[in-house]
Amino acid sequence: MKSESDALLRAGRVVGYTPRGLLVDVSVKESCQQCARGRGCGMGVLARQQHQRIEVKTPYASQLCEHYPLGTSVTLTLGRSDITLLALLVYALPLLVALLLSGGVAALGGAEWWAPASFFMTLFIGCVILKKLLSGRTERFRPQLVS
Repeated sequence: MKSESDALLRAGRVVGYTPRGLLVDVSVKESCQQCARGRGCGMGVLARQQHQRIEVKTPYASQLCEHYPLGTSVTLTLGRSDITLLALLVYALPLLVALLLSGGVAALGGAEWWAPASFFMTLFIGCVILKKLLSGRTERFRPQLVS
């Protein structure tokens, strides 16, 4: 298991149950102590105003009401390395491939519109491929229940 220093923690409240686990509200104003005291950092202004709810799988699927009653405060964690890997897969890899391909197309010459067209087409195709490759494998990038 990962150490706490290697993970991002987020507090939330149990607001419901799903067949797979808990429904946790992790809204900024709900989980931030500075916001609760009225001394916010400004993130609450930038964050979405509606509630942010996350479904979290639990090992106690049949006894959720006993272990986590509605309104209970819980802590969620997500590994920093998982967030970094996801950012590299979703943002950096498609962008790098698109830049290299469009640079190659521009170096070959041809019509002026080929390089930008190949750039955006590569980004689109990269998104489709990533969606297919990551479908069913996103469990690694979901928050886990700590307490």
